[in-house]
Amino acid sequence: MVEDSHKTHQELWEQYMEVERRELEQRRTGQLGRALGLALPGELQEELLRIAEEDQRKAERGLVELRSGDEVWYKHIDKLTRDDRPARIESENARAAWIQERLHRRPRPQ
Repeated sequence: MVEDSHKTHQELWEQYMEVERRELEQRRTGQLGRALGLALPGELQEELLRIAEEDQRKAERGLVELRSGDEVWYKHIDKLTRDDRPARIESENARAAWIQERLHRRPRPQ
């Protein structure tokens, strides 16, 4: 019974890491830059480009962002542990919220 539970936990961890690796590959190929698109009023296109390029460079090095409140740090994907999941989730939620906020500010076509 305990062995089955351990196997299930291991399988879930492997599935989680598979998703992390797919997302890292998307970042490596410039997904963030495509998602950001053109600068909105009050933004600089150069700043968006810098953010996207920095994200891509970190992904090329295998780094994923972790976050706890205002604290942000990076860790190589192969060094992630189960204990890192809350910080990964918080980081992904912050990124998604930022992108969503930008989408809501995007001017509507007339």
